[in-house]
Amino acid sequence: MWQTLKKFYNRLSLIVLAIVLIFFFFFAIFTFIIEGSKGSLDPITFVSLAAVILSFPGIVNTITDEYIPKKKTYKLSSNCPKCKHLIRMDMREE
Repeated sequence: MWQTLKKFYNRLSLIVLAIVLIFFFFFAIFTFIIEGSKGSLDPITFVSLAAVILSFPGIVNTITDEYIPKKKTYKLSSNCPKCKHLIRMDMREE
């Protein structure tokens, strides 16, 4: 039961986070368009809005890696100290 509850909470938080990020992205674009149409776009406002819009894919990628981590595979090979045979091990994250 706890696993089901944990999966539900993870999915719900991921959906809420995606909705908030999409809303934030559209808010930044609309602010950029409205300020530009007024003709009073300050250089600092322009630079900050452009930085937010251009960094959005990186923010999404970081959050995706945080919520859905990729499982790593570790490979190890070594010689046995007594018999000198090559020992290979493959390990995966669970």
